[in-house]
Amino acid sequence: MNTQPKTRDKSGRWDHILSLLARDRRLLVSDVAAEMGISESTVRRDFVEMEKAQLARRTHGGIVAVDVAYSLAAGPRSADAEGGAREAVAAAAAALVRPGQTVGFNGGRTTTSTARRIVARPDLAGREGEPGLTVVCAALNIALEAVLRPSVRTVVLGGVAEPHSFELTGPMATATMRDLWLDVMFVGTIGLDIEAGLTCHSDAEAVVTRTMIGHSRRVVGVTSADKIGIRTMAAICPLAALTDLVVAGEVPARVREHLREHEVVLHEV
Repeated sequence: MNTQPKTRDKSGRWDHILSLLARDRRLLVSDVAAEMGISESTVRRDFVEMEKAQLARRTHGGIVAVDVAYSLAAGPRSADAEGGAREAVAAAAAALVRPGQTVGFNGGRTTTSTARRIVARPDLAGREGEPGLTVVCAALNIALEAVLRPSVRTVVLGGVAEPHSFELTGPMATATMRDLWLDVMFVGTIGLDIEAGLTCHSDAEAVVTRTMIGHSRRVVGVTSADKIGIRTMAAICPLAALTDLVVAGEVPARVREHLREHEVVLHEV
């Protein structure tokens, strides 16, 4: 393992340990102590507390990941071109968040990747006992990404969970969101079209996402160029409702001009 700067803050230590656990699924006390430059007794205490918090299960000499949580939150990442584009978008989008902000996400692979990168940012770790970031989740798998981080306060909307997207829908979800306000909302999409705007397959999911958009200061669309020109059944929002659009790939001139007319900042990755 590579030697890292010494991490004394408990929240920072846990964030780093959980990142290693999501990647490797099994950690040894000696390896973590060597990587983080801290004592083995400190690592053992952290492991005991993580088990009490049901974030991991202790084994002889270390810990292993809790299967249910990590099978969703640390799901497989595609190594193909589509996966590479998605991760490039996620990295650029994650850089737009500042410490202390309240950020929201609808469901989807790109928003999940974005959430994963945001909650893993070490500069967003709060002080002891205080959240460095608040995440409002419309999807259960993204909630699991966030709740594994002690420095992140996680807010989950109520409602009915959709089986494929894990998104929460229905009157309970929209009613909860009406009492909340976001600094940044990240919006994933199935299609992006000048006339139709951002679209998805589910009108129930679109309703919740529109409510979140209406309660956010900054609205960031995250997508890839292969979605441009596609329109699906349910409208999420017009392109003009965005403040930013992060795109991997070539953006057609007509779309670029439309974004410019509506003062939407385009981030090409």
